[in-house]
Amino acid sequence: MTVLNQLNKLKELKLYSGLFNSGIIPISVNSQFEIYNYFEIRLIVNKEFSDCKSRAYTETSEAFKCSEMTVRRAVSFMER
Repeated sequence: MTVLNQLNKLKELKLYSGLFNSGIIPISVNSQFEIYNYFEIRLIVNKEFSDCKSRAYTETSEAFKCSEMTVRRAVSFMER
């Protein structure tokens, strides 16, 4: 089960926000979760372009004011 699946399951069970607010889920994990979700949306929006993944990385990095490498790390972390 990937990190993404586990976090989505916690959201489904309405446990995520309580665990985040109490500090059990760190801010860094929450940030990576948000970055990943935005990245997935950008993939869908850009699906008509041949470089949709590249565009999604760039647009996500601009939206979160971080490097594309940070977005790549977030995606990699969520998919493990």
